[in-house]
Amino acid sequence: MKHLIYFTLIINGLLLFFSCKKNTVTTQQNTITNSSIKNELLSEEKESAVSSINYSNCPTPVNCSLTLKATIETYNVYKHNTSGYILYKAKMAIDADGSPQAYGPNNSGLDWTANAGYPGNWWGIVTDVSGNPIIQGPSDPFPGLYVSTTSLVNSAYSSTNTLHYVNSSTIPFFVLPSAITSSNGITIGDIGFVYNTTNGKGCYAIFADGGPAGKLGEGSMYLATQLGINSSPKTGGTSAGIIDYIVFPGSGFGQGTIPTITQIKAIGLAKMKKVGGIEIANCL
Repeated sequence: MKHLIYFTLIINGLLLFFSCKKNTVTTQQNTITNSSIKNELLSEEKESAVSSINYSNCPTPVNCSLTLKATIETYNVYKHNTSGYILYKAKMAIDADGSPQAYGPNNSGLDWTANAGYPGNWWGIVTDVSGNPIIQGPSDPFPGLYVSTTSLVNSAYSSTNTLHYVNSSTIPFFVLPSAITSSNGITIGDIGFVYNTTNGKGCYAIFADGGPAGKLGEGSMYLATQLGINSSPKTGGTSAGIIDYIVFPGSGFGQGTIPTITQIKAIGLAKMKKVGGIEIANCL
């Protein structure tokens, strides 16, 4: 009888163990098994791929003590009380800003010209002293198109140089309104992790552009591609609230420096390691 009881306990334990393992998460086009998470997180020289287990059927190892900080477009924004990280789940619109292909006369860029402003009130492109758009010349990446701007800049280049801004086509970045940044210690250039809950793809990214008040959920073309989302500024993105955003306040280099993707990954990995991995996303 005792042997039967022990056998039953073992079987139940195995069932609970396997029932907890779900949803391998892909980050930056790489996946690894759960057994290699520890080594991956300890090495910043490796690719920043991490796996996550959704412990939906058993207690989560992450402390999910949250404080509601704001609600924007029906999306709740929380502070993770243990780490201070900012978490929210929202849509993803596509931000072409910073790409030298973003805007041009008569909608000749990747995005609609109206999204950069209009004569007399341009907010998304560089203008001259008379308020007229600066046009890229023969030595620029896309002659004839405008010079698109982002909030985060590289101070090593002049304001009329396309390299002064964060290129949406080549850098994973997300957008935040001041309602989130001003009260949560977030500054331009801070790092975060963005995760597509429908396909398990994730990407470390940088806060590189300020967004309009009352709007939440926007990312670069490069970020969208990494998450398996249509990256077209005109027709892409997703209106469904399926994207998890985790922001690490005070984690970046600040204004004037645009980090490389390798640097973004390294900082993101270190921040995730402090809370035990991306299981923190299960708090949303």
